[in-house]
Amino acid sequence: MIRAIFITIALFSFKSIFSQSEINYFPQEEIILTDCANSSNNSQCVYEYLQSKVTAFLNDPKKAKYLLKYEKDTLHIGARLIFDQNNQVLEDKSYATIRDKNLGKKYNKALEDLFYNLNIKEIINRKPQESLHEFSYQFLITKMEGETDIASIEVEKDYTGGAIHQIPRFPGCESLTEQEARTCFQEKMQNHIKTHFNYPKKAIEKRISGTVYIIFTINKYGTVENIRMRGDTILQGEALRIVNLLPTFTPATVNGEPVKIPYSIPMHFRL
Repeated sequence: MIRAIFITIALFSFKSIFSQSEINYFPQEEIILTDCANSSNNSQCVYEYLQSKVTAFLNDPKKAKYLLKYEKDTLHIGARLIFDQNNQVLEDKSYATIRDKNLGKKYNKALEDLFYNLNIKEIINRKPQESLHEFSYQFLITKMEGETDIASIEVEKDYTGGAIHQIPRFPGCESLTEQEARTCFQEKMQNHIKTHFNYPKKAIEKRISGTVYIIFTINKYGTVENIRMRGDTILQGEALRIVNLLPTFTPATVNGEPVKIPYSIPMHFRL
């Protein structure tokens, strides 16, 4: 009887938006709002402008009344805006959200409308890629005699301007566009596994199949570290051996600076 052995992988997507070519990314990209045209600090003005809009949004009498039911005294709001080359927000890749499930269901759509409809005059230091702008806000909720007052409070990381992210590149994928690099990475990862794969003898004898979930970090030097796995112990041994044979990558970058980034592979073993 012929035994067929299959191995399949699926690469989880990164949580960032990545660039499309090798470029020097500095200076930092900045949004210029019509309301901030005369500001000496464009990024700070954008942050404070949106902060005032969100504060007014939360202090609306109907929303303030609903917030009386909110049990905590602080509220967290975050936004992730991805702009295309026409300085338009890519809504399918962007979001604005309240860090509370119930409040989020009720108000996230209205928050997105607030963040997405900015009166942008221009974006300076623009790069020929999609760019990521992230905003973080916290608000103190004061409740007195059946009323609420929402005031903004300082956060450690608020907003410093746009950032360009670039995925790690497999050797041979360095000069490709973002989508080409993603496809190239997956194809080369699949070929790497197929080339080095040996179904463990003990697993064949014991008729062991299953999935090994592998998480590792590609560090700022492009090498793999911090490998963690979940699955059958025998299958884990083979998965670890294969991961340890991965080549050195071109590391991921944020604004041109190498950074470490996590990566995941669910590796399916089938007899």
